[in-house]
Amino acid sequence: MKGFRLRRGCAVAACAVLAVALVGSSPLWSRTSPHSASPAEPARSSGGKIFDKWCSDCHSTAEGPGSLALQRKYQGRLPAVLEQRSDLSPAYVKLAVRQGISYMPSFRKTEISDADLSLVAAYLSP
Repeated sequence: MKGFRLRRGCAVAACAVLAVALVGSSPLWSRTSPHSASPAEPARSSGGKIFDKWCSDCHSTAEGPGSLALQRKYQGRLPAVLEQRSDLSPAYVKLAVRQGISYMPSFRKTEISDADLSLVAAYLSP
C-alpha cells in the first residue's frame, strides 16, 4: 500500500507540471478546497502545503522516484527536484498533473481540485 501511495504522489507531481499548460481553461464548476488560500494567506504558501501532501513523496528529494526519473531524463541539464526548477510554467504543471507523464499517473479533479492545482502551479513557477 505504501508503494502505491508513493507512486500516486509522484504521479500527482508530474500531473501538476503538465496541468500548468491548461491555465487558460476555466472549469464549468469549482469547488472550494480546505487547502485553498484565504485572502490573508499567500498562494505560494498554500501551494507549498498542497505540494507537500500530493507531490513531495516523489519530487521533494533527489532520492524520490519522480526526481530519479527526471535525473535520468535531463542528465543534469535541469534540477531533478521540482522545487529547485525555475523553468516550470503554471500551464505545464497543470497539464502534467491532469494528463500524467511516463510512469506518473494523471490526477482527477476529485483528487486535486482545479483551485488547488492552480496553487501548486503557482508554487512551482518562478
